[in-house]
Amino acid sequence: MNKLKLLYDVVKTLRDKEVINGVATVEVQKDQGRIFYVKNQFQKNLVTMKNTATITSEIDYEGKKVKHQSTTEFTNLCPGNGTRHKLFKHMHHAGKCGGLKARLTKLAFVLGLLNNIKAEEQEDKTILVTLEMTELPEDIKTVIQEKMSHAESCHTQDQCCFMRELCCIEKGKFSFAMSVNKNYEIEKIVIAFDGLQQNADNEQHALDIVAELQLTI
Repeated sequence: MNKLKLLYDVVKTLRDKEVINGVATVEVQKDQGRIFYVKNQFQKNLVTMKNTATITSEIDYEGKKVKHQSTTEFTNLCPGNGTRHKLFKHMHHAGKCGGLKARLTKLAFVLGLLNNIKAEEQEDKTILVTLEMTELPEDIKTVIQEKMSHAESCHTQDQCCFMRELCCIEKGKFSFAMSVNKNYEIEKIVIAFDGLQQNADNEQHALDIVAELQLTI
């Protein structure tokens, strides 16, 4: 199966839709106890750019429990000159971004991920697209591990300590799975991560994160 052709058809099918409905959830467990959960039931109109979302969240962290639910509607407006200004500013400071070598490193990283993606047709004619960290080359594993382990630079001291904790990852692995039907429509995406985290007191904890996106076809 041509993986690039499959991914192209999936993206093209998603792009051609006028309305996207779905439910996205994220659950974080620390030492098998749930500390964070969020559910977003949404609708995106790609023609009018109108979005609606019903969000439910729960936090149980360091003795504090918070539950919240809200519904919101908003319309994405074209940023216009603001985007062009940011683009020009980024190009002006391109030398600070690592130059050509950094760009080639990023390109190699993306191509490495694409090369290790597996696509297999199931008995019900759906296609299962998967990516396992254990099957990646060592250089890509190293890059992912470095991205997951930059606690000090990830958040400043005045930002949420809970979010800083999610960055304190020492060892871990992730898996990606996407279910695509015969019409190249995404049915479900599941991203799972489990790893070890060490806090400021040198205590080690198990951290499990599962993010799931289910689209209504």
